[in-house]
Amino acid sequence: MRSSCLRLLCLLGVLAAGCEAPDPAARSGRGGAVAPPPAATLSLEAQAKELSAASRPGGAHEVLDPLVGDWDVTLSTTSAQGVESEPYRGHATLAWTLGRRFVRWDATVAFGEFVGTTTGFLGFSTRTRQYQMMMISDLATGMEIARGNGELRAVGIVFELEQIDPASGARLVAKSRLRSISPDHFVLEQLEPTGSGKDRVSRVWHYRRAGVPTR
Repeated sequence: MRSSCLRLLCLLGVLAAGCEAPDPAARSGRGGAVAPPPAATLSLEAQAKELSAASRPGGAHEVLDPLVGDWDVTLSTTSAQGVESEPYRGHATLAWTLGRRFVRWDATVAFGEFVGTTTGFLGFSTRTRQYQMMMISDLATGMEIARGNGELRAVGIVFELEQIDPASGARLVAKSRLRSISPDHFVLEQLEPTGSGKDRVSRVWHYRRAGVPTR
């Protein structure tokens, strides 16, 4: 997106320059040779086609395919001993959008009588070679992008989200891990440091494919 915006700004700059009055010396031939005409600029239509072709999804996007579908969701906190609390329950739908460039993530979880709603997007940037995730919900007003790498079907994709504490100005890093357990089960885990150099799972969202019996 940043590169496409820059290209559009460059194109607008060329158009603005073309609207300026011509140099009389260059027009009449005084002061030396006439400057060559500017190089041809691609039309916006041609640029759009070029950007679309350059951003075609690849293998890193295909890795996310097992996440697509309808899911039953449970959310639990996890103790230091790895014991999960009684879960809150909900539902989620994950679907490809924009030519399989991004996975749209829509989820609801019932916290008693209140139902929390989350919408987000998951994808892979071919420019930075990183997976990226952005979530918004009716429990917050901020929007940030978490970035990470890893193997979905192995140790998982570990995301980091950098924030600045508005009170102290300290740099904070939140970590989460997206991990596929089986074709019909994946988890999103919130990670916290333990002081020993290793992170532990403090909260876990289980996504089990809707309509598939739990073993």
